[in-house]
Amino acid sequence: MDVIWFRAPAGDAGMLNACYNALDVHVIRGRAEDVALLDGQRPMSFAGLLTEVGAFAGVLGAFGVAAGDEVVVLDVPPLHDTVAQLACARVGAVHFDELSPTPALVLVGTAGSHDVGSVPLITVDDTGELDWDLAMRAGRTQPAGCAEVAGDAPLRVVGGTPVPTAQHLLAVATGEVVDPVLTPLMGGETLVLAGRP
Repeated sequence: MDVIWFRAPAGDAGMLNACYNALDVHVIRGRAEDVALLDGQRPMSFAGLLTEVGAFAGVLGAFGVAAGDEVVVLDVPPLHDTVAQLACARVGAVHFDELSPTPALVLVGTAGSHDVGSVPLITVDDTGELDWDLAMRAGRTQPAGCAEVAGDAPLRVVGGTPVPTAQHLLAVATGEVVDPVLTPLMGGETLVLAGRP
């Protein structure tokens, strides 16, 4: 598989987007209705997944989340986690799977499960002031497009270590790294969520 650049490196880190490489490129190339994701027995096409990701990226934008901002995603079902990861990549935000010192937004399964102070909090199970379904309805009215992300900008932070976007995408493309979300999607294959932690 190839990594698509918005601007290839030329004495700098270049510009690209992980979400574009995972979803948009397949829609553009005529594979919009191919199955991108299987959540149990529920298939979702590349176009359908892109719609959901664009909506949550729109939610992030509505809260002022921009490139380099930290988004914490904790204890959510695999589908929500996948959408959130790709939405973070879409706007250039940094995805954290643990509490960070300065999050711009937090997505959790249940309100009260983590103390996030005054940070905007979205819950998956409708126990907080803002739940996933309500947020997504709003996000669908103004979905976000792909931000141009510097190749050396962090895609996510794992165990306190930043994962540079371009380095990670190139490693996925060459098979050096197997990413549970990006490897199948970048390869145009179906991401199977059943049984995924």
